[in-house]
Amino acid sequence: MAVDGTNAYPDTRAQLLPWATCTPLVAAWATAMALPPTAETFVADLRQRLTMAAALVDQQFPEQDQLSIAPDGVPLLKRIPRRDIPPSALLLERQVLARMPDRHLLDMVAAVGSWTNCMRHLGPPAGTEPKLADARTDYTRLLFAYGTNLGPAQAARHMRDAISARSLSYLNQRHVTSVKLNAAQADIINVYHTLTLPRLWGVGRIAAADGTLIPLADRNPLAKLHFRYRRSGGIAYHHVADNYIAIFSHFIPCGVWEAIYIIEGLLQNQSDLQPQRVHADTQGQSTPVFALAHLLGIELLPRIRSVELSLSCTFEARHPCYDYRCL
Repeated sequence: MAVDGTNAYPDTRAQLLPWATCTPLVAAWATAMALPPTAETFVADLRQRLTMAAALVDQQFPEQDQLSIAPDGVPLLKRIPRRDIPPSALLLERQVLARMPDRHLLDMVAAVGSWTNCMRHLGPPAGTEPKLADARTDYTRLLFAYGTNLGPAQAARHMRDAISARSLSYLNQRHVTSVKLNAAQADIINVYHTLTLPRLWGVGRIAAADGTLIPLADRNPLAKLHFRYRRSGGIAYHHVADNYIAIFSHFIPCGVWEAIYIIEGLLQNQSDLQPQRVHADTQGQSTPVFALAHLLGIELLPRIRSVELSLSCTFEARHPCYDYRCL
């Protein structure tokens, strides 16, 4: 007997390959990721990168005005001052809003479905064609009902009985899965990425990962008390590229270290948009995640909590660097 989804719950340690099987694969992986193939050369490469980074920091002094070294050797990183919004940007915003016509969300969902053909992923579990008189229209109403959090009852009421709440609920239970939604999301991202507007903001090589507290009902299994905000809810964790395209979303409980979902978000991304550099807050700081990110060719740049206490590397004595005693 096979049960769908049970592969997400077994002991992953029992599924690991033996090292004898992994050894022949190391060279090919190192070549693909442009990494040294042996342990000795790998460590030497990391030491060389650290030395080059230290030399680069030294060359920027004393012109460097963001980073300074206190007399006791503790590095001090200044906060970047906030820049005022120029009047020309405010004028541009007013002009854009004045010329932008009103659009209805239901029309937008229908238009996106027509342009991207993303609704082809929705359907019965057997993979057959949906036996609906107008599948695209029903799926448009379905995505609107659940995408806006109205739910089937409220959405059916606002649609003036164009579709019943029972039909919306049935379609959501039988025609929609997280795998199908992720595939539809990849289609939308791929089409939107080819447009001119998002390219004005960025090329999609950089992404930011962060979580947002979302209030939940007390009986929700994911609802927990957030230690910092002192409120109950869950964390909506997002990866947003530098061209303002959300490439990954995941809902996690409060108290979970968010760094483990940075790698998962990038690995589960099925779109053509593949960021190589990820910025995160202090929740992205994790030694195992740093190691995995480096092995996967990902440049992880989180905000370091208590940086003066986290620096533990040492330079070699022959390297002509400043005497950073904190290091």
